[in-house]
Amino acid sequence: MKRIKLFEEFITEKEDYTDLSKIYLAINPDSGHRWWSYKDFAGDNFFKQITLENYKNLGINPEYPILTYNSDVTQRLIYEGFIKKENVYNLPEFIKQSGSKSEFHKLVEGDENIPKTFYNEKDALKLGFPLIGKPAEGHSGLGIQVFKDQKSWDAADHSKLDVYSEYIDKAAEHRLITFKGKPFFWMERKPMNAKAKSGDGEGKEQMEFKYIKRKIETIPQKFKDLVEKFGKIFSDLPYICFDVMEDKSGKLYVIESNSQPGVPFDSTVQIYRQLFKDFNGREVNAITDKELTRLSKYLDNKTLELDPDRFEIE
Repeated sequence: MKRIKLFEEFITEKEDYTDLSKIYLAINPDSGHRWWSYKDFAGDNFFKQITLENYKNLGINPEYPILTYNSDVTQRLIYEGFIKKENVYNLPEFIKQSGSKSEFHKLVEGDENIPKTFYNEKDALKLGFPLIGKPAEGHSGLGIQVFKDQKSWDAADHSKLDVYSEYIDKAAEHRLITFKGKPFFWMERKPMNAKAKSGDGEGKEQMEFKYIKRKIETIPQKFKDLVEKFGKIFSDLPYICFDVMEDKSGKLYVIESNSQPGVPFDSTVQIYRQLFKDFNGREVNAITDKELTRLSKYLDNKTLELDPDRFEIE
């Protein structure tokens, strides 16, 4: 006798058929990470968003991995037993290693690929002018000041600065999104204002960059070697982004790290692929691969449509 399947069984089969939505994303939708949480972006198509508002109603599967883009959400989920700590990519207790400029510099102090750094005014002057002052927290260049002479140094409010670094005469800048010591997404950053180009401007100004998506397959070996080295230093943060400056002699310097970077273009798709393979020990299945490929094209085009002046694809 032929058995008629229940509707619930069809739904279960459909969910098992795809490898989409098998990774959670801990996020605050109001944090400004539009590439994750905006309608039709990553959180709607392949990651499954968890927030402080919805976590009790989702029916969370504790066997699934989760990516932290909001430490409060992840901490709550661990504390209340909704997820397993070992399934978390980037535990909250380690995130400050990359988010705080002072914590970052303390971890990497003395490395040849880090600009010389000091933590007080007296020692900072040993660097000579020009030199850079940075607040412990911040992004997009907010609070960063370049001191080109004694006059600008004396006029500054140093109570707002925690880190002083050597000024690098840069030829290029790059943003590398990495996983376990390997870069998987590469963007070149081109300055769009004076502060991004040379540091000119006030601390309250942002640095504005144009992001150019480059082909990861063509990334020079020296970038791979750099990421491998710093991936070991930040091994507690398997998913991490490094901003890299290249000076006019070709030497590379890591100037900043971030474990919750902005993710334009199809970087969210590539993040999903990286985490899925690492957690499950295999690539996504064929039907999921086809859908993620389609979404990659969609997200690339969507990025260009949203802000064509700031984004470009090689």
